[in-house]
Amino acid sequence: MPDPWPHDPVDDVAAAVQAVPGVVRLSPGPFGDLQTYLPGRRVPGVRERSGRLEVGIVLSWGASAEVVARLIRARLAALTSGEVDVVVTDVEQIEAS
Repeated sequence: MPDPWPHDPVDDVAAAVQAVPGVVRLSPGPFGDLQTYLPGRRVPGVRERSGRLEVGIVLSWGASAEVVARLIRARLAALTSGEVDVVVTDVEQIEAS
């Protein structure tokens, strides 16, 4: 069954951020304000505001926030020309499988 919602560039941003080592998942933040609203859906953890891109993440325990933020900015450089703010909303320990 085809996806009922059209692809949006914010989907590329979300996928790029989630692929960075040390990112557990995207996070809309404690108040739910770090998200993008699209027709019929929302993308948590990604918001564009005043020419800046904000991404909210849950950081993996033991990962360096500075290194992960640098990796996120490097990956997003191909997708956006504006500033990128990385907001760590939580830290979570991942259990080994």
